Amino acid sequence: MAKIEKSIEIEAPVEEVWPVVHWDRVTEWMDFIKNAEYTSEKHHEKGATAHVISEVAGQETEFDTEYTDYVENERKSWRTTGGDMTAFGEVSVEPTEEGTKVNLSMDYELPYSILGKIMDKLKVSKEMEKEYETALEKLKDMLEQ
Repeated sequence: MAKIEKSIEIEAPVEEVWPVVHWDRVTEWMDFIKNAEYTSEKHHEKGATAHVISEVAGQETEFDTEYTDYVENERKSWRTTGGDMTAFGEVSVEPTEEGTKVNLSMDYELPYSILGKIMDKLKVSKEMEKEYETALEKLKDMLEQ
């Protein structure tokens, strides 16, 4: 599995940052997420499910997710439960002197076995790294206005 880990410090309190990092707001700052909708009645708690459509390096991917851990104003972890890829991710926020540190991480494996691994090494992992960096900068700009 490939791994991405990115962080940024935002000059805004945790209580302002946390609501924006959920699936129902993620398209506002993650340009590669084309659509994300909760598919369960519960949204912001362990067990909540969502359907996500993303596009990275010209490759559209659809997958279903489930929150495997959820601590309000602290962290949420998710895993894919179906779709085009296998992935595990986490978003965490922590208060700092200046505001909030946001941490994003994702372990993922593209489909198509050997071909997927070659594509990942050649193009996708670099694009994902860039997309995560751009998303965090956009989140920072959005919350510091």
